[in-house]
Amino acid sequence: MKKFKLFLFSAVIGSLFFTSCNELGTDNLEGSDLTNGGSAPVIVGWASSTVTESYFSDLGTLDNTYAVAVLSTTDGSPTTGNIDLNVSVDASTTATDGGEYSIPSTSVSIPAGSSFGNVPININTGSFNPTSPTKLVVNITASVNGVVVSESSKQMTINFVGCLSTLDVGTYNVTITRRNTGGVVSRTNEAFTKTSVNNFQTPTVGAWPLSPGLRFEDICGSLYVSSHDLADTYSNQVTGAAGSNNLAGTVDASGNFTLSYNITGASSVSGPWGIYDAVYTKN
Repeated sequence: MKKFKLFLFSAVIGSLFFTSCNELGTDNLEGSDLTNGGSAPVIVGWASSTVTESYFSDLGTLDNTYAVAVLSTTDGSPTTGNIDLNVSVDASTTATDGGEYSIPSTSVSIPAGSSFGNVPININTGSFNPTSPTKLVVNITASVNGVVVSESSKQMTINFVGCLSTLDVGTYNVTITRRNTGGVVSRTNEAFTKTSVNNFQTPTVGAWPLSPGLRFEDICGSLYVSSHDLADTYSNQVTGAAGSNNLAGTVDASGNFTLSYNITGASSVSGPWGIYDAVYTKN
């Protein structure tokens, strides 16, 4: 099984090349004067694209901060000047300013020589919706010449969750279908574990008894599989495949649930990879 680690190497290198030349358009950008090299832009972005804040009682207002980071410089050297960025709330936000959150400042500075800066966002734990999640989507834009915000890291989503998961950590019968081949794997009496509030982990993933297995989060009955390494060992990535933002499935009124997830590989058609649809039925 160790040979799994090698499958994605060439794909990752190709992806990095594509990102640097196409996503950021470096052919048409001036170099930065913020580094010793100065021949290419400094690239910045949110350190995390998705954050979940879960609170189930009123703990007052929390003065949180969220990091924006220097993702790359011309020659890897520290920046020599401050990087000023603008912060704005995206129209897709469903949380309320003055309700679940407030943003004290619409600008942030990454100090010279530092790898990150912090955006203050106040979280009002007493205003979380107890039955449905809401979200704050925050954008950053650059206001310094020679600094580019990565297209894939320009936006951060903070999910506000005020509802506790009702999932039972008992045993389930599981039927897993590999979508592109129709192959089916069935297991009985499979138990998963609760790793933290609203977060769970299965003992298997795909067709294999690999542990740790699939990690997922229950946000008010919607289940999400954020990208993680297969079995925390192999470079293959496991992600939710039932909708946007890594949505993987839902929980029904009886406590049964579904999980659809993608396991990437060098070949998702001929190799043991692809999308898996799993149905968990309580015993």
